[in-house]
Amino acid sequence: MGPMRNYRRYTSASGHIVGRSRGTPPDRSRLVVGIVIVGLILLFVAYLRTGKKATPATTSNTNVSTNVAVSVPRAAGLSTAACPSILDRANTTEKAVALTLDIGTVPGDLSKTLPAAKTAGVPVAFFITGKLVENDKAAVESIRDAGFPIYNHSYDNLRFSKLTTKEVQAQLQATDDLIRSVTNVSTKPYARLPFGDSSAEAISAMRAAGYCALTWTVDGLDISSTATVQSVTQRVQTYIKPGGIILLHAGSDLAYAAIPEVVRTLQAQGYRFVALDDLFRIAAPISTNTNTATANTNTPASQE
Repeated sequence: MGPMRNYRRYTSASGHIVGRSRGTPPDRSRLVVGIVIVGLILLFVAYLRTGKKATPATTSNTNVSTNVAVSVPRAAGLSTAACPSILDRANTTEKAVALTLDIGTVPGDLSKTLPAAKTAGVPVAFFITGKLVENDKAAVESIRDAGFPIYNHSYDNLRFSKLTTKEVQAQLQATDDLIRSVTNVSTKPYARLPFGDSSAEAISAMRAAGYCALTWTVDGLDISSTATVQSVTQRVQTYIKPGGIILLHAGSDLAYAAIPEVVRTLQAQGYRFVALDDLFRIAAPISTNTNTATANTNTPASQE
């Protein structure tokens, strides 16, 4: 019988080396290479399973957002064939309504508005301008990170009735490009008319660009200098209709306080809040028979 191979081993109790101590210790460089190979194999397996490269965790900086845009396409919304003119609500007797918030070029205090919208526990759609993305990209990212859909509200809030077809479409395209750079999601099919103002030419231009022109059933007028939470809530309660679209403004000082009151008040009356797409799945939209937004007069439901 040939000589036995020299070896070392450790006891679990004392940690002392026992057995033969003479001879050449194991080649540590080979051990390190083996560990590296195993690690690479595990990373490759993770890559195959997830379709993404596995990366080591890093210490996050609390002052820098680590969220990234995630490309999650929305379900298909309305086609332009379903919106030949201005949309202000769905044609239904079901007490379903949609809550929307507009932002022009000033985002307001989103640190209050976004938590209020989240706490309300209902779908909320944001309509923002391209200028806002350019001036305050972080504000748009905060809306995205809160999980709210973002739609088109023109580039710089100009009245569409004063613009040519090319100018209207340029406004929509520029804004879509800017918002998509943050969300990776198109703003189509809804575009909120600045000031609810439009024309036959503007509506035609919007449809050709793939957009439905949206206004509202009731504007809470929360940006009025005389507005209060009570006046906003009362106005919405008075003018809302089944299938209605509610307009508030994230840039107002009242939005964060008005949102929960409006939601509680309408829910107490049997209304439920749904996303815009879901609203128009419940029933087809009502298209205003005129090509200007003057038909949107906020007539109380009892007087319709």
